[in-house]
Amino acid sequence: MLMEKTLNFSEQELATELAALQEELCAFSSQCPDSPEKNNAVWIFRLCQGISTDEWESLSEKHDFRQWLTMPINDNAFPHLKQFQKTLERLAYQTDHDPLTGLANRRAFDRTLDIEMERSRRAKTPLSLAIFDLDNFKSINDTYGHPKGDEVLVKFAEHLKSGTRRYDLAARFGGEEFALIMAGSGVVRAKNLLERLLMEFRQIEFTSPDNKTIFNVTCSAGLTCFKGMGKIDDTQLIELADGALYEAKSAGKNQVKVSRLLFVDNVPNETLVHANEKQFLFGGK
Repeated sequence: MLMEKTLNFSEQELATELAALQEELCAFSSQCPDSPEKNNAVWIFRLCQGISTDEWESLSEKHDFRQWLTMPINDNAFPHLKQFQKTLERLAYQTDHDPLTGLANRRAFDRTLDIEMERSRRAKTPLSLAIFDLDNFKSINDTYGHPKGDEVLVKFAEHLKSGTRRYDLAARFGGEEFALIMAGSGVVRAKNLLERLLMEFRQIEFTSPDNKTIFNVTCSAGLTCFKGMGKIDDTQLIELADGALYEAKSAGKNQVKVSRLLFVDNVPNETLVHANEKQFLFGGK
Protein backbone atom coordinates (compact mmCIF):
# COMPACT_ATOMS: atom_id res chain seq x y z
CA MET A 1 0.00 0.00 0.00
CA LEU A 2 1.36 3.43 -0.95
CA MET A 3 0.20 6.69 0.54
CA GLU A 4 1.78 9.91 -0.72
CA LYS A 5 1.15 13.45 0.44
CA THR A 6 3.12 16.67 -0.06
CA LEU A 7 3.20 19.45 2.50
CA ASN A 8 5.72 22.11 3.45
CA PHE A 9 7.22 21.34 6.83
CA SER A 10 5.25 22.31 9.92
CA GLU A 11 6.30 20.47 13.06
CA GLN A 12 2.96 20.56 14.82
CA GLU A 13 0.94 19.57 11.77
CA LEU A 14 3.31 16.74 10.87
CA ALA A 15 3.48 15.45 14.46
CA THR A 16 -0.31 15.51 14.81
CA GLU A 17 -0.82 13.72 11.51
CA LEU A 18 1.72 10.97 12.15
CA ALA A 19 0.48 10.38 15.70
CA ALA A 20 -3.11 10.09 14.49
CA LEU A 21 -2.09 7.72 11.68
CA GLN A 22 -0.07 5.57 14.03
CA GLU A 23 -2.93 5.33 16.52
CA GLU A 24 -5.43 4.50 13.78
CA LEU A 25 -3.24 1.75 12.32
CA CYS A 26 -2.72 0.22 15.77
CA ALA A 27 -6.47 0.16 16.36
CA PHE A 28 -7.11 -1.26 12.91
CA SER A 29 -4.58 -4.10 13.05
CA SER A 30 -4.43 -4.67 16.84
CA GLN A 31 -0.64 -4.56 16.43
CA CYS A 32 1.27 -1.50 17.55
CA PRO A 33 4.88 -0.82 16.45
CA ASP A 34 6.32 -2.59 19.50
CA SER A 35 4.27 -5.73 18.99
CA PRO A 36 6.35 -8.90 18.53
CA GLU A 37 3.90 -10.11 15.88
CA LYS A 38 5.16 -8.32 12.78
CA ASN A 39 4.64 -10.88 10.06
CA ASN A 40 2.05 -8.66 8.38
CA ALA A 41 3.28 -5.19 7.48
CA VAL A 42 3.06 -2.50 4.82
CA TRP A 43 5.25 0.45 3.97
CA ILE A 44 3.53 3.82 4.17
CA PHE A 45 5.22 6.73 2.43
CA ARG A 46 4.67 10.38 3.29
CA LEU A 47 6.44 13.07 1.29
CA CYS A 48 7.67 16.01 3.39
CA GLN A 49 9.18 19.14 1.91
CA GLY A 50 11.30 21.68 3.75
CA ILE A 51 12.60 19.41 6.54
CA SER A 52 16.24 18.55 7.09
CA THR A 53 17.70 15.34 8.48
CA ASP A 54 18.58 17.05 11.76
CA GLU A 55 15.09 18.51 12.09
CA TRP A 56 13.54 15.10 11.50
CA GLU A 57 15.81 13.47 14.08
CA SER A 58 14.80 16.08 16.67
CA LEU A 59 11.13 15.66 15.76
CA SER A 60 11.23 11.86 15.98
CA GLU A 61 12.85 11.93 19.42
CA LYS A 62 10.41 14.54 20.71
CA HIS A 63 7.29 12.72 19.53
CA ASP A 64 8.61 9.12 19.63
CA PHE A 65 8.48 8.59 15.86
CA ARG A 66 11.73 6.62 15.77
CA GLN A 67 10.06 3.72 13.96
CA TRP A 68 9.61 6.02 10.94
CA LEU A 69 12.59 5.99 8.56
CA THR A 70 13.56 8.70 6.06
CA MET A 71 15.08 8.56 2.58
CA PRO A 72 15.73 11.45 0.15
CA ILE A 73 14.25 11.63 -3.33
CA ASN A 74 16.64 14.03 -5.04
CA ASP A 75 19.43 14.46 -2.51
CA ASN A 76 22.44 12.82 -0.88
CA ALA A 77 21.32 9.58 0.77
CA PHE A 78 24.35 9.29 3.06
CA PRO A 79 22.96 11.26 6.06
CA HIS A 80 19.76 9.24 5.92
CA LEU A 81 21.63 5.95 5.73
CA LYS A 82 23.72 7.02 8.74
CA GLN A 83 20.51 7.74 10.62
CA PHE A 84 19.16 4.35 9.59
CA GLN A 85 22.37 2.73 10.86
CA LYS A 86 21.99 4.55 14.20
CA THR A 87 18.42 3.28 14.43
CA LEU A 88 19.54 -0.31 13.87
CA GLU A 89 22.32 0.06 16.44
CA ARG A 90 19.87 1.50 18.96
CA LEU A 91 17.43 -1.36 18.38
CA ALA A 92 20.23 -3.92 18.71
CA TYR A 93 21.32 -2.32 21.99
CA GLN A 94 17.75 -2.31 23.31
CA THR A 95 17.40 -5.98 22.44
CA ASP A 96 20.22 -6.94 24.82
CA HIS A 97 20.05 -4.27 27.54
CA ASP A 98 17.78 -3.39 30.42
CA PRO A 99 16.25 0.06 29.74
CA LEU A 100 16.47 1.28 33.35
CA THR A 101 19.97 0.24 34.40
CA GLY A 102 21.74 -0.21 31.07
CA LEU A 103 23.01 -3.63 32.15
CA ALA A 104 22.59 -6.73 30.02
CA ASN A 105 19.09 -8.18 30.14
CA ARG A 106 18.08 -11.80 30.66
CA ARG A 107 18.27 -12.54 26.93
CA ALA A 108 21.92 -11.40 26.72
CA PHE A 109 22.73 -13.12 30.02
CA ASP A 110 21.42 -16.50 28.84
CA ARG A 111 23.38 -16.29 25.61
CA THR A 112 26.63 -15.30 27.36
CA LEU A 113 26.29 -17.95 30.06
CA ASP A 114 25.84 -20.66 27.43
CA ILE A 115 28.97 -19.47 25.58
CA GLU A 116 31.07 -19.23 28.74
CA MET A 117 30.02 -22.68 29.95
CA GLU A 118 31.07 -24.18 26.63
CA ARG A 119 34.40 -22.36 26.87
CA SER A 120 34.85 -23.68 30.41
CA ARG A 121 34.17 -27.25 29.24
CA ARG A 122 36.78 -27.03 26.51
CA ALA A 123 39.53 -25.30 28.49
CA LYS A 124 38.66 -26.74 31.93
CA THR A 125 38.83 -23.23 33.37
CA PRO A 126 36.64 -21.98 36.25
CA LEU A 127 33.46 -20.05 35.69
CA SER A 128 31.66 -18.43 38.62
CA LEU A 129 28.06 -17.22 38.67
CA ALA A 130 26.48 -14.96 41.27
CA ILE A 131 22.87 -13.90 41.72
CA PHE A 132 22.10 -10.81 43.80
CA ASP A 133 18.90 -9.66 45.46
CA LEU A 134 18.47 -6.27 47.15
CA ASP A 135 17.24 -6.82 50.70
CA ASN A 136 13.82 -5.48 51.72
CA PHE A 137 13.43 -3.70 48.39
CA LYS A 138 9.63 -3.67 48.56
CA SER A 139 9.78 -1.57 51.71
CA ILE A 140 11.89 1.00 49.85
CA ASN A 141 9.21 1.37 47.19
CA ASP A 142 6.46 1.44 49.81
CA THR A 143 8.22 3.96 52.04
CA TYR A 144 9.95 6.29 49.58
CA GLY A 145 8.15 5.65 46.29
CA HIS A 146 9.04 3.86 43.08
CA PRO A 147 11.26 6.66 41.68
CA LYS A 148 13.50 6.29 44.71
CA GLY A 149 13.43 2.52 44.25
CA ASP A 150 14.54 3.02 40.63
CA GLU A 151 17.37 5.23 41.90
CA VAL A 152 18.55 2.42 44.16
CA LEU A 153 18.44 -0.08 41.29
CA VAL A 154 20.42 2.22 39.00
CA LYS A 155 22.98 2.89 41.72
CA PHE A 156 23.47 -0.82 42.40
CA ALA A 157 23.85 -1.48 38.67
CA GLU A 158 26.51 1.24 38.43
CA HIS A 159 28.29 -0.16 41.47
CA LEU A 160 28.19 -3.69 40.07
CA LYS A 161 29.56 -2.64 36.70
CA SER A 162 32.29 -0.35 38.03
CA GLY A 163 33.45 -2.87 40.63
CA THR A 164 33.98 -5.78 38.25
CA ARG A 165 36.27 -6.59 35.35
CA ARG A 166 35.53 -5.39 31.83
CA TYR A 167 34.99 -8.96 30.60
CA ASP A 168 32.63 -9.93 33.44
CA LEU A 169 28.98 -9.72 32.47
CA ALA A 170 26.63 -7.91 34.84
CA ALA A 171 22.94 -8.37 34.09
CA ARG A 172 19.56 -7.45 35.51
CA PHE A 173 17.35 -10.47 35.94
CA GLY A 174 14.28 -8.38 36.62
CA GLY A 175 12.85 -6.57 39.61
CA GLU A 176 15.57 -6.26 42.25
CA GLU A 177 17.54 -9.31 41.09
CA PHE A 178 20.89 -9.06 39.31
CA ALA A 179 23.47 -11.56 38.07
CA LEU A 180 27.19 -11.59 37.42
CA ILE A 181 29.10 -14.01 35.16
CA MET A 182 32.79 -14.20 36.10
CA ALA A 183 34.78 -16.18 33.53
CA GLY A 184 38.13 -17.46 34.75
CA SER A 185 37.32 -16.85 38.44
CA GLY A 186 37.22 -19.68 40.95
CA VAL A 187 34.98 -19.68 43.98
CA VAL A 188 37.52 -18.17 46.41
CA ARG A 189 38.34 -15.18 44.23
CA ALA A 190 34.68 -14.68 43.28
CA LYS A 191 33.53 -14.81 46.91
CA ASN A 192 36.09 -12.20 47.92
CA LEU A 193 34.86 -9.95 45.12
CA LEU A 194 31.21 -10.35 46.12
CA GLU A 195 31.89 -9.63 49.76
CA ARG A 196 33.71 -6.45 48.80
CA LEU A 197 30.88 -5.38 46.50
CA LEU A 198 28.27 -5.93 49.21
CA MET A 199 30.35 -4.15 51.85
CA GLU A 200 30.89 -1.09 49.65
CA PHE A 201 27.26 -0.94 48.56
CA ARG A 202 25.81 -0.97 52.07
CA GLN A 203 27.95 2.08 52.85
CA ILE A 204 26.29 4.13 50.11
CA GLU A 205 23.80 6.63 51.51
CA PHE A 206 20.44 7.39 49.91
CA THR A 207 18.27 10.37 50.76
CA SER A 208 14.47 10.26 51.06
CA PRO A 209 12.45 12.40 48.60
CA ASP A 210 11.77 15.01 51.32
CA ASN A 211 15.52 15.12 52.19
CA LYS A 212 14.75 14.36 55.82
CA THR A 213 15.92 10.77 56.01
CA ILE A 214 19.18 9.07 55.04
CA PHE A 215 19.05 5.32 54.57
CA ASN A 216 21.27 2.48 53.41
CA VAL A 217 20.44 -0.63 51.40
CA THR A 218 21.95 -4.09 51.80
CA CYS A 219 22.16 -6.96 49.36
CA SER A 220 22.35 -10.76 49.51
CA ALA A 221 24.20 -12.94 47.01
CA GLY A 222 24.34 -16.59 46.03
CA LEU A 223 27.47 -17.94 44.36
CA THR A 224 28.31 -21.10 42.47
CA CYS A 225 31.23 -22.25 40.34
CA PHE A 226 31.68 -24.51 37.31
CA LYS A 227 34.98 -26.00 36.14
CA GLY A 228 33.98 -27.63 32.90
CA MET A 229 33.45 -31.04 34.47
CA GLY A 230 30.28 -33.02 34.99
CA LYS A 231 26.97 -33.02 33.18
CA ILE A 232 25.42 -29.71 34.09
CA ASP A 233 23.69 -27.12 31.92
CA ASP A 234 23.13 -23.40 32.33
CA THR A 235 19.70 -23.89 33.93
CA GLN A 236 21.18 -26.12 36.65
CA LEU A 237 24.00 -23.66 37.29
CA ILE A 238 21.46 -20.85 37.76
CA GLU A 239 19.48 -23.06 40.13
CA LEU A 240 22.61 -23.64 42.22
CA ALA A 241 23.32 -19.91 42.50
CA ASP A 242 19.66 -19.20 43.21
CA GLY A 243 19.63 -21.84 45.96
CA ALA A 244 22.69 -20.23 47.55
CA LEU A 245 20.92 -16.88 47.39
CA TYR A 246 17.96 -18.38 49.23
CA GLU A 247 20.36 -19.61 51.92
CA ALA A 248 21.81 -16.11 52.25
CA LYS A 249 18.33 -14.66 52.66
CA SER A 250 17.33 -17.30 55.20
CA ALA A 251 20.52 -16.78 57.20
CA GLY A 252 19.75 -13.12 57.82
CA LYS A 253 20.46 -11.38 54.47
CA ASN A 254 23.33 -8.96 53.78
CA GLN A 255 25.82 -11.76 53.03
CA VAL A 256 27.23 -14.19 50.46
CA LYS A 257 26.52 -17.91 50.46
CA VAL A 258 28.24 -20.48 48.24
CA SER A 259 26.37 -23.44 46.78
CA ARG A 260 27.57 -27.03 46.83
CA LEU A 261 30.25 -27.32 44.16
CA LEU A 262 29.29 -30.21 41.91
CA PHE A 263 32.75 -30.73 40.44
CA VAL A 264 34.07 -31.52 43.93
CA ASP A 265 31.98 -34.70 43.90
CA ASN A 266 34.42 -36.10 41.32
CA VAL A 267 37.32 -35.99 43.79
CA PRO A 268 38.08 -39.57 45.01
CA ASN A 269 36.96 -40.43 48.53
CA GLU A 270 40.32 -42.12 49.15
CA THR A 271 41.85 -38.70 49.73
CA LEU A 272 40.36 -38.84 53.25
CA VAL A 273 39.20 -35.26 52.90
CA HIS A 274 35.79 -34.45 54.35
CA ALA A 275 33.11 -33.13 52.02
CA ASN A 276 33.17 -29.58 53.39
CA GLU A 277 36.98 -29.52 53.21
CA LYS A 278 36.81 -30.66 49.60
CA GLN A 279 34.51 -27.76 48.81
CA PHE A 280 37.20 -25.36 50.00
CA LEU A 281 40.31 -27.13 48.76
CA PHE A 282 39.10 -27.83 45.25
CA GLY A 283 37.06 -24.68 44.76
CA GLY A 284 40.05 -22.97 43.24
CA LYS A 285 40.90 -19.28 43.08
